[in-house]
Amino acid sequence: MAATATEIANLAIAHLGGRALTALSTDTTQQAASLRKWWNPEAGTPVYTALDEILRSHPWNFATKRKRQTITYASLSGGSAVTISGALIKITHTSHGLVTGDRAYVKDVEGVTAANGQWYVTRVDADNFTLDDSVFAGTYTASTGKFVLIPQFAWDFAHTPPTDCLRPLSINADGGQNEDDGSDFLYEGGLILCDDETINLKYIVRVTDVTDYPSDFITAFSFLLASYIAQDTAGASGKAAELRQFYEKAIVPPVKARDANEGKGRRIPPFDDSQLVSARGGYSFF
Repeated sequence: MAATATEIANLAIAHLGGRALTALSTDTTQQAASLRKWWNPEAGTPVYTALDEILRSHPWNFATKRKRQTITYASLSGGSAVTISGALIKITHTSHGLVTGDRAYVKDVEGVTAANGQWYVTRVDADNFTLDDSVFAGTYTASTGKFVLIPQFAWDFAHTPPTDCLRPLSINADGGQNEDDGSDFLYEGGLILCDDETINLKYIVRVTDVTDYPSDFITAFSFLLASYIAQDTAGASGKAAELRQFYEKAIVPPVKARDANEGKGRRIPPFDDSQLVSARGGYSFF
């Protein structure tokens, strides 16, 4: 039978020798108050601090999702235009949202093909911006082209992750389990920076329904919760550090190992510039 939030809380309290709660959301004991600071899934504004820590620590199978998504461009249609400003290319688009110094990717402009590419921009006003160091040439074909804000440097695109994403795991991977599986990316400022316009994203999601938790995950989570509340309930006895060490060294490693072995991923030969190949002296045996 699936556990409830109160039962998970009581398991954590039991590790400290505390008294069981009647209800996590309403009990007024010190243990209940301490637990609700770190994990309170039933509150009006839920608290998931401890839950997020354990979920982010491993690509749990039950908490992994996949999504295919692509960059959304602003289309140069309707009243938009590509014209000349001095010698520069000026783009007109209502409420473009760019500021001076932003970097934008412009594509599919016809007639003024010099506009296509990656540019730093200068904001003229809310509806106009120019492409720095551009040179205007040609006659714009109406309603062609589109643009999007991109990272300042190093990466070509910035994807907004799904709202339930705690941690991206891979993009454009093919199910493999080694370092070279998928495209390079960086998770920065809440965005996924990469060089791919369309990505197949694999990520960790915040699972808040406790009935979805595997039993061994519940055990591990209860020890993590106990380490969080030990300082409040056990005082300055070192119990919090003891429980944290026990969780990290003895409890969670075998749980993660069992979870990782639930399936057999595709093995993809590493590229010649991978760390694995470098360790072999620079040669791939595949």
